[in-house]
Amino acid sequence: MPKKPPTYQALSAQLEALLERLQDPEVQVDDAVQLYEQGLQLVAALESQLTAAENTIKRLHLQAGKQAE
Repeated sequence: MPKKPPTYQALSAQLEALLERLQDPEVQVDDAVQLYEQGLQLVAALESQLTAAENTIKRLHLQAGKQAE
């Protein structure tokens, strides 16, 4: 059975935790760079989910408009 992708809320929570770690003054530069890269990946995944949701809503609106005719 294929693994379900993480939800928007789960990705958002991961990003929030990552941002908190980045704000730690004790974080090493190499670690900060790695965290930054992970953050960019999370942002891309979040944007992808938002785009997919937006496309679904647009499609549903179009379908609803066709059914009303």
